Order: sequence, then C-alpha cells, then structure tokens
Amino acid sequence: MEEKKKGMLDVLSADEIHRYLKAKRAVNEDTELSSMVKEYEEGNARLEQLVKAGDFESDEVIRLSNDMDYIGFILSQNPKIVELQAANKAMNDYLAAAKGTVSFSCGGNCGSCSEACAIKPEGKDGET
Repeated sequence: MEEKKKGMLDVLSADEIHRYLKAKRAVNEDTELSSMVKEYEEGNARLEQLVKAGDFESDEVIRLSNDMDYIGFILSQNPKIVELQAANKAMNDYLAAAKGTVSFSCGGNCGSCSEACAIKPEGKDGET
C-alpha cells in the first residue's frame, strides 16, 4: 500500500501537472482574461442549448455564434491561453501514459483491483 501511495504521489508531483496548474493559475489571476473565458464558456453552453432545441435560424443563435467565433479567436491569440492549452495537452498525455502505472482509484486492496498497476504485487497461484 505504501508503494502505491508513493506511486500516486510521484504521478501527482510530475512537472506536467505543475505546469498545467501554473498555467491555470495565470489565467485565473488575470481578471479580464478569466472573465472572457467565462463569457465564452457560458455563450457556448447557451448556443448548444439553442441548437439542441432545433433553433438554428434565430437571431440569438446567429449573434451568439458570431460572438463566440470572435471571442474564441481573441482567446486563441492570448499567450496565457496558448500556454494553458499546451500544458493541458502535456498533462493529459502524461496521465494517459501513467495510467496503468498507478491507479487513482486505489483502495489499497490489490485483491479486488482490476487496474493494471505496475506496483501491484503478483501473488502465487494467480492471486494478487
């Protein structure tokens, strides 16, 4: 169990995760930028609701679509957003590679675990 805890701590202390958290903090601390991100997220959620309702031609859909395109373009040019996206991709790639090495749902009971954990002890006669 201690080895699993150490394995999870190693994963959580990875540079990729720290890079992502630093980038996320930089966006959140920039009030103007975080406000624009929130507006973009809320606008896209509203646009999705309208489209799911079949309201494709309304003035609100057209206006929202244009607004979200514009805000999305502005956000895509912001260095903090570019770094956040790159850091998020790096973290996700790292976590995908680490999956199977450490289980984040570890309960400490390897006998009932179906994860392919590299530190899971191999028991005798097929037991774990």
